[in-house]
Amino acid sequence: MDIDELMILAEKSRISIEKIDEDFYEKLKARISELEEMRSKASEDEFLRIEDEIRTLRKIQKKIFEARTGKIIRLAWAEVCNTESGIEGKENLIQVERDFLEKLKELILKFKEMLLEKRVEEEKIEEKDFVLLRIKQDIPEFQGVDGKTYKLRREDVVLVPKLNANSLIKNGIAEKIEVKR
Repeated sequence: MDIDELMILAEKSRISIEKIDEDFYEKLKARISELEEMRSKASEDEFLRIEDEIRTLRKIQKKIFEARTGKIIRLAWAEVCNTESGIEGKENLIQVERDFLEKLKELILKFKEMLLEKRVEEEKIEEKDFVLLRIKQDIPEFQGVDGKTYKLRREDVVLVPKLNANSLIKNGIAEKIEVKR
């Protein structure tokens, strides 16, 4: 592996996702291993040159890995949030990176659901059940168990989550409207 080409790749990787061979990382690791083997048998002058090459290859390896991984993370975030990532070269991801991207998206989605969606089973059941009401008096704005804000006035006819409807009926603020099917 040519160090100059790798340095150019590392620099370009800061800007976009550059095309690399599927076995790029394996080749790079193999070259480092080869140099480590050579180092153990080298003369003092050769030892220093090989040591320098190993150190340079490791720095380049780390730079490329960090740049590409950062972009993959931003791609995953943008895709989950339905926004533009501004990252060019997604088509240049190698298979292991595409797999990583998909797993990241799944993790971010699960995390988002865990924090943003209601998880109590009782609430989930109640959210599905809505009741048609006629409002008897103006009431202050409130947030329903479905996450919506309700601003109800006298004589409004509205569908409200069952849990909220029961409370409004119990307090004499609303009456249930029966719908015949």
